[in-house]
Amino acid sequence: MSRLTMVPVGKEALRQRRRQAFLRLAAVALLLAVLGAGLWWMKDKITGYLVKVTVDLQAAKNGQLAETRELPGWVIRDEKVVHASMAGHVQRLVKDGDRVRVGAPVVRLKGVSSVGEEMGSQQDLPSPRAGLIVYRLDGLEEVLDPRSLDELSTEQLAALAERPAEIPPDGLAQAGQGLFKVIDNVEKAHFLTHYNVKDLGGALVPSRRLTLALSASGPTFYGKVLQVRGTDDVWAVIQLLNPPADVFKSRRLPLRIVDKIHKGILLSKDTLVDRNGEKGVWLAVKNRAEWRPVQIKVAVGDQLIVDGVAEGELVVLNPALVREGQEIK
Repeated sequence: MSRLTMVPVGKEALRQRRRQAFLRLAAVALLLAVLGAGLWWMKDKITGYLVKVTVDLQAAKNGQLAETRELPGWVIRDEKVVHASMAGHVQRLVKDGDRVRVGAPVVRLKGVSSVGEEMGSQQDLPSPRAGLIVYRLDGLEEVLDPRSLDELSTEQLAALAERPAEIPPDGLAQAGQGLFKVIDNVEKAHFLTHYNVKDLGGALVPSRRLTLALSASGPTFYGKVLQVRGTDDVWAVIQLLNPPADVFKSRRLPLRIVDKIHKGILLSKDTLVDRNGEKGVWLAVKNRAEWRPVQIKVAVGDQLIVDGVAEGELVVLNPALVREGQEIK
């Protein structure tokens, strides 16, 4: 009957076994480190595919940006002020800025006594012409007209100032007080401007035709210089041809002389993303975020004309929330 005996392991074999165990542990640690680094590197993509994000989208549209120079001044409109025929409380029958036909009732006056009590009488005041109704009077309605440079001295022009007045709904009007004005928005308007030749970068001369705009993004319209007074410090009257309705909403505003127009896809600077030194935007493509490099053709203020995006593609307006491949809802 044989007996099993244990043969002692040699020192060299023991060291080899320990070395192999260490190498296995090192290999596992290295594998885990590589996997961890890969997951860290891919975290944005993984998060993007697992997490939905709600963003604001806007379809890319063709537009225009203009290189412009500011031209401050006053709008001269063909306007008629209607005054209260008696003392009374004012009831507005149309909204401020509405267009009305000639003869349309605009304000109803409810007559009051000398002590402010309503007497039961009322009167509707009609519009004397077709046009825009404006309840805010500025005190310049009967001062400014296309002949201002002939009728007003330089001192009077420099002293031009608005004196706003407006009777609120249900407010009390006195007899003879201005209630509203009607602006003829069909006839040509005029613009009285005051500028320094050095600031403007050149002089305006009579009969010169100008391309004008309210902002760099348009729309554009045309003007014709009618009259100029002065050489360095200049006053000028410009006839405005078919101006947009917004021109009639303010007395004093800056128009812009258009020097050059650029056309293309119009985007806001806020949509731009800098990625590895390259400019681009995030698009929503099949409900997933896709980064697209763009080339900036021109930048004016906070607006851009770019190449690289097609009309109708959905541009992300708040790009800080987005990662590559992220699902967009």
